[in-house]
Amino acid sequence: MRDQRPTWSGQRSHVAGASGLTRRDFVAGALAGALVTNSALEAFAQAIPLHCAPPAPGIAPTPFVPPASQPVRVRKSAFELDAPEVSKLKAAYAALRRLYENRPNDPRNWYYQGVVHCWYCSGALDSIWGPEIHGGWFFLPWHRCYLYYHEQILADLINDPTFTLPYWDWDTPGRNRFPPPYLDPPDQTNPLFDVFRAVDASTLIPDFLTGPDTMMRVMGQSTFALFGGAGEGVSGQSGRIEGAPHGGVHLWTTNPTTLVPPQVNMGVLGTAAFDPVFFALHANIDRLWQVWLYTAATPPHANPSEDAWGQQTFVFYDGRCLWSQIAVEQVVDSQASLRYRYQPPTLPPAPPGPPAPAVVAAATPPRSAPARVASSTVLEIAAPAGGASLTPEPHTLRVTAPPTAASTLSTMAAAPAQRRVVLHIDGVEVPSDRAALVNVFLNQPDATAATLTSDPGFVGSIVLVPNTVAGGHSHHTVQRNFAFEVTDKIRAAPPAPGGELSVTLVPFQGDGTPPSTISLRYKRVYLATE
Repeated sequence: MRDQRPTWSGQRSHVAGASGLTRRDFVAGALAGALVTNSALEAFAQAIPLHCAPPAPGIAPTPFVPPASQPVRVRKSAFELDAPEVSKLKAAYAALRRLYENRPNDPRNWYYQGVVHCWYCSGALDSIWGPEIHGGWFFLPWHRCYLYYHEQILADLINDPTFTLPYWDWDTPGRNRFPPPYLDPPDQTNPLFDVFRAVDASTLIPDFLTGPDTMMRVMGQSTFALFGGAGEGVSGQSGRIEGAPHGGVHLWTTNPTTLVPPQVNMGVLGTAAFDPVFFALHANIDRLWQVWLYTAATPPHANPSEDAWGQQTFVFYDGRCLWSQIAVEQVVDSQASLRYRYQPPTLPPAPPGPPAPAVVAAATPPRSAPARVASSTVLEIAAPAGGASLTPEPHTLRVTAPPTAASTLSTMAAAPAQRRVVLHIDGVEVPSDRAALVNVFLNQPDATAATLTSDPGFVGSIVLVPNTVAGGHSHHTVQRNFAFEVTDKIRAAPPAPGGELSVTLVPFQGDGTPPSTISLRYKRVYLATE
């Protein structure tokens, strides 16, 4: 919870669907093994928190003090947990759910742990929420803090300080599927199960969301701004890891065929953290932040250096139910300050080919120059004044490269270690209850929804998970800015003076077909050397 001292409602959060069935009613029945009818499920599937504000703490937060004497705990892949570790994981979530039933006002319980995320994704139906932590540079550190306190609560509930969350490494070959502990058994007797998933053990995540090509592009981003995001709010920039894979896996979990329309729980940000697998998904995002940071690169990968990033604080309830405040700069070295590390996944034998990028050891994560720097050259891509709305059909924008711009782009692309060429798509707007999936292509105006992301013209995807559900009280617009490094594309096909450059935006569904409808506007598209 970001410490901006919001006015807490002090009102206990609750949810109600069209039938009046609340989450408390539903969970009580589910945990007791009660049968839930299809009609009840359908009604509850429209439910979302009305109030996401945390209980009023009534006191100033206690500053976080790193537990220096605590042994380093090891987070493992959910696919590599042994039987005792799976039992411990299930016991922890069973205790979290029992706490909700026995102490419904305890801010550590299952329900309140879920609405922590709702509060910070503008997901409440009453339009009362905290600051948005998606779409900018707080996405990674805020979720790291959230996982830390959630893990601490679970450990305290089962009185086991060695407890750790597992990570769902969908990027590991052969693991592009749901982690077994969360589906075994696939019913409410398993405290890791969620009835709103639409996948089983045989459902595979498509390669365009988490496959080798996608992950190579994500992990190859040269700056934190491109990888993890920059700034915040309408002036912020989404990092590459937040769209696909992160947003794509959210949508896939509840609608693996087309990804849209999205469904609760995981398919909607306001309800996603009610599914225990949310925390395994984000543990992997957190792990990949570490992998990216320590991957050998020129220039070296590094975290932002701005005080506006490092000194930002967030507040959470800890395992002892104390209101705690923690700063971003206190969590950048997770092993030293939070006392956990990730056990690398066991990889299958590598196929013949070039070696994987080296991962370099470092005592302290490096900090970079400012996340966004002034651009020396900006080439506007032709677009209607004020932007435009997309239709389900591909949308191509064109520009003639003047001699000066063409020369600068070619020069920068030839020396990527010094500067880079970045495609910006700013002011992307969608209603808060709509998902959006748009593939972006450079100099490929014939691209369609069926064009593969392995195509040379593909530069990345715009993936937006809805904040709330359709038909609620909350009617607002979500705005994001996106950036895609295209240095290699420009180097491979440098623009000729007076030649044409094009950017094609292609709405798509997971099955390779165009959507029946899309509600998305954009304001500006441009190339910049940075």
